Amino acid sequence: MRRFLDTRLARMAKNEAPRELVEARYRSLLRGRAGLGTWLRERQPPGDGRAFAAALLLGEAAAAELAGILDSQELHENDEERLAHDHAGAEEAFEARLSHLVRQYRDGRELNPANASPAELLAACVAQAASGGTACGEALS
Repeated sequence: MRRFLDTRLARMAKNEAPRELVEARYRSLLRGRAGLGTWLRERQPPGDGRAFAAALLLGEAAAAELAGILDSQELHENDEERLAHDHAGAEEAFEARLSHLVRQYRDGRELNPANASPAELLAACVAQAASGGTACGEALS
């Protein structure tokens, strides 16, 4: 029994990420949220979009937290180095999923502005722009 527990603990310890990697992942998540919030804010979708408002709040909170940790260009570059080999294929998977959503919105999928995820808001805006639409707001109203 003891050997089983030791083996299991060793496997768990091997799978745990070093603190620096966990922190780099978190800062990367914050940067993504802040960037998406800024991108969506620039499009200023009209209407009662609770999902849009939530995405903006999430972006603002992330930006405030990044400001609190003094996110510098050097820290950003160091994080990119640490994350370069972390979760290989994650960017491609995200791009494929986003492309799939964009195609759905281009093909007539309706966006629910009250319950859409930030990724759905992004996809709807990209689909609107790609199909020659005027503004993201029209996709969200």
